[in-house]
Amino acid sequence: MFVRFTAAGLVGLSVLELGLYAADCLAHHLPIQISHGVLLSLPFFLGVVILVRARAIAEWLANKFD
Repeated sequence: MFVRFTAAGLVGLSVLELGLYAADCLAHHLPIQISHGVLLSLPFFLGVVILVRARAIAEWLANKFD
């Protein structure tokens, strides 16, 4: 459950940051830079990977703490 919560947090944080960056650029009439958008979306992709591999990651962490 902790692994899934962490992954969901990463996805949510990334969506929030990307949305705020886009809103800030639109409010100041600036172009949205693709490179900055890609950097802000990296936690989203990391969170998706963690969600897909949640069971394996949770088992790996459980073995590490034993």
